[in-house]
Amino acid sequence: MTAGRAWDAVWLTLFPLALAGLGAAVLPQRPAVQAVFLPMWVCYWALTRGPALGAWVALWCGVLLETLWGIPPGGCALFLLLAWRVLRLARSRLPEPDAIAPLQGLLIGTALAPLFCLWLWLHAMLWLGPMAAAGLAPTLPGLVAAPAMGALGGGAVFALARACDFRALRPPQKEAAGDEG
Repeated sequence: MTAGRAWDAVWLTLFPLALAGLGAAVLPQRPAVQAVFLPMWVCYWALTRGPALGAWVALWCGVLLETLWGIPPGGCALFLLLAWRVLRLARSRLPEPDAIAPLQGLLIGTALAPLFCLWLWLHAMLWLGPMAAAGLAPTLPGLVAAPAMGALGGGAVFALARACDFRALRPPQKEAAGDEG
């Protein structure tokens, strides 16, 4: 790992803290909204980076979200690692990393947000019991809002990620070609 890539990995570790703080300050405190911002950032990194950085971002953002939201251990991290793995497997069917656009974020966000909300509820229910997980239980308005917020948030996050994309974080072409599956 070169010095430039090492500093970029440090940036990748610190930037989600700023995103989480911004999300907590600006976004409404609703699960359908909060469940889009950082997970979609993880999806962008999973689609455009090598396996080591993608897995690190998924794990780090999952632990960060668990800490911020008070979710039982493993709830967010396991889901984001699973999403990272699914995206890594589907990467060969998707456009090249340079061609990833907000449209892919819109499509991924539409599916990811409701799944993430359901996952968090089921995980909390298994970990804490049905009474303690009642606050995370999906409601009809929440289930309707989650795909819409996922689509809007996914497109916005992918557009933001493309705007501040650092080319030094990209894996070398031979590494990217070798980790397709």
